[in-house]
Amino acid sequence: MAPAVTIALGGIAATYLFLRFLLYLTQDAREPPAIETEIPFFGPLIGMFREKSHFYLRLRDTYKLPIYTLRMPFSRMYIVNATGLIPELQKQWRTISFAAIAADAGNLVGMSKEAIKTMHQDLTSENGFSASWPKYITPVMGPGADLDAINRRSIEVFSTDMENLRAQGTVQVGLWQWSRRIMVESTTEAVWGPQNPYRDPAIAEAWKTFEAGFLTLSVFPFASLLFPKLVQARELVADAMLNYMRKGGHEKASGLVRKRLEHHQQLFGLSLEDVARGELGNTFAVLGNTTPCALWVLYHIFSDEQVLTDIRREVSALVHEEEDEENGIINTVDLAGIRESCPILLSTFQETLRHRAVNPGPRVLLEDVLLDGRILLKKGSMLMIPAPVQHTDTAAWGEDAREFDHLRFVRKLAPGHKKPNRVAFRAFGGGHVLCPGRHFASTEIMALATLLVLQFDVTPVTGRWDEPTWENSPVQAGFPVPDEDINVELRPRDPARKWHVKFTGSDKAMGIVAEDSIPDKSSI
Repeated sequence: MAPAVTIALGGIAATYLFLRFLLYLTQDAREPPAIETEIPFFGPLIGMFREKSHFYLRLRDTYKLPIYTLRMPFSRMYIVNATGLIPELQKQWRTISFAAIAADAGNLVGMSKEAIKTMHQDLTSENGFSASWPKYITPVMGPGADLDAINRRSIEVFSTDMENLRAQGTVQVGLWQWSRRIMVESTTEAVWGPQNPYRDPAIAEAWKTFEAGFLTLSVFPFASLLFPKLVQARELVADAMLNYMRKGGHEKASGLVRKRLEHHQQLFGLSLEDVARGELGNTFAVLGNTTPCALWVLYHIFSDEQVLTDIRREVSALVHEEEDEENGIINTVDLAGIRESCPILLSTFQETLRHRAVNPGPRVLLEDVLLDGRILLKKGSMLMIPAPVQHTDTAAWGEDAREFDHLRFVRKLAPGHKKPNRVAFRAFGGGHVLCPGRHFASTEIMALATLLVLQFDVTPVTGRWDEPTWENSPVQAGFPVPDEDINVELRPRDPARKWHVKFTGSDKAMGIVAEDSIPDKSSI
């Protein structure tokens, strides 16, 4: 046995030395330094699998590099730590591309070869399919009639649900499951209109299955054969969406859906089936992050008595009593007011994004890039700007960067408080890759929080708020999905009060990200 063991150990040692030598030979001295190379090529994969988003925080705190390289089998990844590098990277959006990643998503939703080819054309041009569609839909997702319409519809769903809840008296719910359900219902109704295919529980459940496992289809070879249930779920939703479009459901849908159809079909010639499959990608965009984000906003408001007191006082100022001959006193609240009159609520929302977002901010290098005139980023590599790294940077946020401060975005500069660096706020991306749906999502989530704060007391069944763990949260999730639900009681406040909820709209944008307060330029 001894010779066999010796031969095996010798083989392992030779392989290790070969991989170390290969890594050395293929790492250009001008590239950001390669780290985590003790186990060549596989060390970073092990770290990502074990530590998830905490992996990038550990590497930042251990190596203290502005940017570094992770070498993996047949690929390399550049991770950005220094906030100061971000503006220069964002200027080069044509070659440091998110559009290329968006184009690859066509394969995951089962689009045709012709559609995928179209999506990959002119990736470096504003006139290409993948680079142009976010800008094309921006007019209907910014302040105005179209945005007001979808926010109004989502709020109608919230109001009806709250009314039904109040009629039941005190109820116990899982806060995650309840908030997810109401967010899915309100968002899908607002986006896809009166023929919303997700009204069918079977379609909604199929979507949930596909959403949880879609990354599997992109990672594993022959995944369609190995995981047939995922493909079946995808096809069920795709067929429902195609049937919806054939029946003209999109004609009464939101401006977002109509504008996407106009872009995809009229400008770029995609078939109706490919447009319908594209709506699966649209579903990821409108539901993927908003549902877990809503949970954490509610958690931070109700788990902290001071936060709840501040917000309840602020939103109560929006309520006006009106006398009705038949129904007596009606408490009327116009939720359009949260855009301009609730700075603490907005700050709490922003701080939740800062404190909880875990999106990695991926891009792909379409050409070699020389950053700052000296740092080489190689074509074909991935580049990441992880939100947790930027959101916990003490240089950007102050020494309390890891703490939750619901007044952080409204607090006047005082000793011990650092003015936030908005470039480091990455929850909605930044520069040319900025989420066009941020105004809808922000208003929707804050409206839900406002109605719950005004109409209910929310208390944990156990008697105390314990922060849930999220060790098993899906890798693709932009916000953590808890391992276990938070069981709470929803207790109506003053059940006899009658409510009238409305949304009159507003043509003013909330200052959610840095780009909302400065001209919209692709060079930002």
